[in-house]
Amino acid sequence: MVLLELIMHALRVKRTHSAARLQRHPHNARMNGHRFVCCMIRTLGIAAAATVSVNAYAAEQGALDALSLYALQPVYVWQPAGAPLTAPPPTSDDPLIAPAASDASKPAVLPTQAPLESATPATPATRATPATPAAPAAPIVTAVTTPRFGAKDSWRLNFEGEWMGDFQDANELQGRIGAAWFFVDNAELALYGTGGYVSQPGQDAGMYGIDLEARWHFLARETWSLFGSIGCGVMGSTASVPSDGSEFNFTPSIGAGATIEVAENTRLYMSARWYHISNAQTYADNPGRDNLGVWFGLSFGM
Repeated sequence: MVLLELIMHALRVKRTHSAARLQRHPHNARMNGHRFVCCMIRTLGIAAAATVSVNAYAAEQGALDALSLYALQPVYVWQPAGAPLTAPPPTSDDPLIAPAASDASKPAVLPTQAPLESATPATPATRATPATPAAPAAPIVTAVTTPRFGAKDSWRLNFEGEWMGDFQDANELQGRIGAAWFFVDNAELALYGTGGYVSQPGQDAGMYGIDLEARWHFLARETWSLFGSIGCGVMGSTASVPSDGSEFNFTPSIGAGATIEVAENTRLYMSARWYHISNAQTYADNPGRDNLGVWFGLSFGM
């Protein structure tokens, strides 16, 4: 509008000057009319060019504004009702550039309706209660498992008492304390220290010694077993045993017996054995003596 007003003002000024000039020089009327037409044509051309330029600039600005709005609007992804709206990151670093061709293949989705606020009134905030101190952790107790009776590499402590006699006039009482080692399952090797008293014709004697005995529990059950035994030891005495023999003797033996569980990891041993006393010809006289022995004992797992 401003441009048109300027053009109309220029035409009025031009016409006024032309009229004044015609009054002063009437012979120049034809030439002045020609000049007037040229000026009008030139003015209209300038006005048309300006109008085209203005329209082109306005169209360019409108296109850029439309592209900017398209590039800046978020593309929403379909969400279930009540879920928050999420927009993917822009596909181009320049917000004025339209999305790439690959984005055009993505389905255009409308945003879902915002979740309605819950009709239930909000619960008033309660004052936080101080945290109670944690109870101390209970100590970890590791269960100690005892090996079964007769298990390989298990050890036992044995206490035994025995009576022996030759069914004539000699009797012997002795006690034994020893440790037993199961070198294989149900087979043990026991070493004892012995001490006792011998009642016999002539002079009685005290005795002491060492016994080595092997036992095989050939029938082993959870709470009982049957075994066979064989052993040998050495015995010293305060007087000759027998009374016409020597104060040093060997004591080989062969026997059989049974064990019964009487408490946890505790066994009662019962056995009968042949027990021989002889100096094996290490002295001039070797009368020897054969005895039948019966012994009982308690065996504790270690």
